Amino acid sequence: MTKVKEKLAEIPKPVISSIVYMMVVFFQSGINLITTPIFSRILSTSDYGITSTYQSWYNILTIFVTLSLSAGVYNNALIDFDKERNKVTSSFLTISVFLSFIAFGIYVIFKEPIKQLLGLSEYLIGFMFINFITVPAWGFFLAQEKFDYKYIKPLIITIITFILNPIIGIIGINLFPNNKAVAKVIFCGLPTVIANTVILISIFKKGKCFYNKKYWKYALSFNIPLLPHYLSGIILAQSDRIMIQKMIGDSAAGIYGVSYNLSQVIQGVFTGINAALIPFTYKSLKKENYKKIGDYSNILLIFIGIISILLVICTPEIIKILAPVEYYEAIWVVPPIVLGLYFSFLSSLFGNIEFYYKKNIFVTIATSCAAVLNIVLNAIFIPKYGFVAAGYTTAVGYLVLVISHYIFMNKIQPQKIYNIKILTIISVFVVLLTFIFMSLYDYFVIRYIILGIIFLLILINLKKILRFIKMKNG
Repeated sequence: MTKVKEKLAEIPKPVISSIVYMMVVFFQSGINLITTPIFSRILSTSDYGITSTYQSWYNILTIFVTLSLSAGVYNNALIDFDKERNKVTSSFLTISVFLSFIAFGIYVIFKEPIKQLLGLSEYLIGFMFINFITVPAWGFFLAQEKFDYKYIKPLIITIITFILNPIIGIIGINLFPNNKAVAKVIFCGLPTVIANTVILISIFKKGKCFYNKKYWKYALSFNIPLLPHYLSGIILAQSDRIMIQKMIGDSAAGIYGVSYNLSQVIQGVFTGINAALIPFTYKSLKKENYKKIGDYSNILLIFIGIISILLVICTPEIIKILAPVEYYEAIWVVPPIVLGLYFSFLSSLFGNIEFYYKKNIFVTIATSCAAVLNIVLNAIFIPKYGFVAAGYTTAVGYLVLVISHYIFMNKIQPQKIYNIKILTIISVFVVLLTFIFMSLYDYFVIRYIILGIIFLLILINLKKILRFIKMKNG
């Protein structure tokens, strides 16, 4: 037992933190995945489309309403105001809450046109504003815990809320059978709202700083120029469902939503890994330990590539479990969405460097170009080829994001951090295997035989692969 503890003590904190947060997201996504077969059978494809559209609008509007202050600027603030964390956090949170109330006032004045634009009921929009007020508290809390490589509290809160969310949601749907979509959104979100409210109160109690000119100026001057970046990132991830709903209908958006929910399993994992990687990257950059960043990133990208391929391989079987036959077309959307998420993680490796050096304009340009391209491609191809086209347009958008961030990163930091040859080889393998396995969706046995052969070859050559990675990045 002592030897085990000693071995665990040798593992770097960033690695332990990344693994734990990955487990948290796996648990969270697992609960969502387990409950999808229930909700996809309780809700019609149209109801499912409404819940999916609600989530897309929430993700887009939260950029304007809360300014996403718990994202890039807060990680920088944790370094720049290390000894003033509690005050900075409560001050930043006040900005988000204040802006949420202003946005609610605008909604009250222009209620009908806003309802018509969003295509959502008054109840859903009202619940959306409750989330605008409370969710940022969780973002600040989680960012600070990850920055310090802590994970116990987030792990406990995540487990409790994501067990309760679907249970309360099912109860709510049974209580309001004539309004299932609204009941699903509101009741599934109640445990999370309660937890976030408790965190919000705790942050204000600790910080006791609601307004500070220095903190507010720091936050607003950093994040307002980044609004196009955050909005563009959300457009890349969410606009597909809104455009599908507008161009084809709620039912198509519902089918696409199921495929998107499946991809959330790895999206959350990728986001969690990157969030845990950011503090490590920042601290390594400060110490000019560039090689360490590259070494960790190579291994993480291989790991992420493996997860992506595994999901692509198992997609037909998972979709059959998750949803009835009406949703089966979703199998053709998952592979390109997964590729897009893989490219998204790869681009974040470069984007983290831009954020550290506060070169927000480069980040904004890269993401905005990718988002505009995505919207244009959606407008052209969704009417011609249906909702499946949206998966491919998203993948193309994220690929453009990778290239843009890499170019800008090299302008900012001339020191060699990543080995582009290794990253390219890994990415080419991921893309090729994705299309190979997708072409074999009608051949169950062949798919899994090839999978077994690939893993056998990886295990046999594991030492050579790791030696190659280390040598090339050295």
